Amino acid sequence: MHIVEVTVGHTSTRIYDHKGGHTHTWTLFVKPANKEYEDFPDNKFIRKVIFNIHESFAQPTRTVSKPPFSITETGFASFSAVVTIHLNLPTEKPRPIPYELTLFVGDHDIQTEIQKLAIRNEPVPDWFQELIKKYGKTKKRKASMISSSNDEKSPKKSLTPVKEEEKEKEPKQKQPKSREIPRIDIEKVEDAPKKKSSPRKNGKEKDQQKPSSSEEKAEKVEKVAKTKTPEELTKKLNECSDPYVIYKASEYLLSLPETKLSSTTLRLSFDLSRCSSGTLLEVGRILKLKKSKSK
Repeated sequence: MHIVEVTVGHTSTRIYDHKGGHTHTWTLFVKPANKEYEDFPDNKFIRKVIFNIHESFAQPTRTVSKPPFSITETGFASFSAVVTIHLNLPTEKPRPIPYELTLFVGDHDIQTEIQKLAIRNEPVPDWFQELIKKYGKTKKRKASMISSSNDEKSPKKSLTPVKEEEKEKEPKQKQPKSREIPRIDIEKVEDAPKKKSSPRKNGKEKDQQKPSSSEEKAEKVEKVAKTKTPEELTKKLNECSDPYVIYKASEYLLSLPETKLSSTTLRLSFDLSRCSSGTLLEVGRILKLKKSKSK
């Protein structure tokens, strides 16, 4: 059995001040698995590639009949796509490949996956076998699909269990270059304890004395409590369905030191009752972006 290896992936670059509210420019592509070749020079190996992207884009189904096999768009959220590869073999059926196009908060990111396609119909022409060897990975690996966010050429990829354990124990000094933009899934929190307001003095003394910094903070907290409590803000975040507001809220919450992001479920976990009044005000402002945007 012959195995065809190709690279399916995407690049994303952060953009600012986009009129449509888009945050990234991305390119979805199919390239040779052999990194000695930047792209396919012709159609001898792959006849065409069909990209099925999110239906919110104009012309969500796009066919590319010559190299480079790629499409470029702008957007503000991650989505699931299907990349269908048509090999230049009349006896082989098209191969649809599901692909998750994930956008990150960082300025630039590259995601790639090595896809292995088994040739089901034999015999395979000699000229096509040569192309399989030419565009496949130079080193043989296991038959399972190899996936990585950044394929490295460095030979130091494997670590012994002892070194891996020591590496995990080392304190993390630098934050990751980029974080994935997730869907918000917030844990339910209890009501924040309400602060008692101090008794007011008569009107003359109030006019003569200026409020101290502590009194100003207390007034801000009292103002936040009157408008939106941590529980109310949490509920509104959970019920929010506007993609733009979800993205902005995720970006802000990820900047908070107590926010946790699950690497498996991609869910945010935090407690608004422990946040400062300034944080609550900012969350409330982000939730109003939908209303201000529609006006």
